[in-house]
Amino acid sequence: MLQQILDDMREYLAAKTSPTPQEQALLQQLNKGFFPITSVSRYDLQAYGFDTRSITDEQMRELADKMETDYCKQFFWPNMETIAEEMKFPRYPNCPACYGLHISFDEQNGTLCCKSCGQEWHEHLYVLVESPDDAAYFEENNIGYPSFESEDNGARYISEYDYIDHFVKQPEPNRYFKPLRWPESQPYLFPDEPNDALDSLNEPIRDGRGIKDFGENAIWVPLCNLKG
Repeated sequence: MLQQILDDMREYLAAKTSPTPQEQALLQQLNKGFFPITSVSRYDLQAYGFDTRSITDEQMRELADKMETDYCKQFFWPNMETIAEEMKFPRYPNCPACYGLHISFDEQNGTLCCKSCGQEWHEHLYVLVESPDDAAYFEENNIGYPSFESEDNGARYISEYDYIDHFVKQPEPNRYFKPLRWPESQPYLFPDEPNDALDSLNEPIRDGRGIKDFGENAIWVPLCNLKG
């Protein structure tokens, strides 16, 4: 019932052609995606033999607050996790350092963080692994994407997650790369003002798997070369 009221209110405000600032603020709150689980009413109390004729709204709010606190302390979080897993909701990958399950995502920075050990990693950044001993494991297990322009023939671009998982340490800052898809890759593939020193660090993505994942005319660009 409560969810239906919220949905109706959201639709009503979204349909307004000239909403007031207060209505716009309310719609923004409704669009944040909160979904009520249940509510408590005087009818619920009456069903258990309580005389609600003298119970005030303030007392009902206090009852609801106490029930919410009690439920959250005892049942809410484990129940939510168990039921979400039963429904096969997708999860972030386990922490590459401690393999913890409770991972949070920072949309603004594109980083994931483990709530258990504090390990952070970027969702869409890669690391260039060059020495034969380092790259052999990833090549043997078909992890990452080959580099054709590195002096090391076995060099590969692997995700920051896979790097931390294997080496149990953070990559060196100058080893980070980002794959840019077309058209974001255009200024790096066809620069208006070529710079041999910087352009030599960029590498077009030419392997079949890389083209399948990132598309035609994609390119590996080190973070130090990213524009803007």
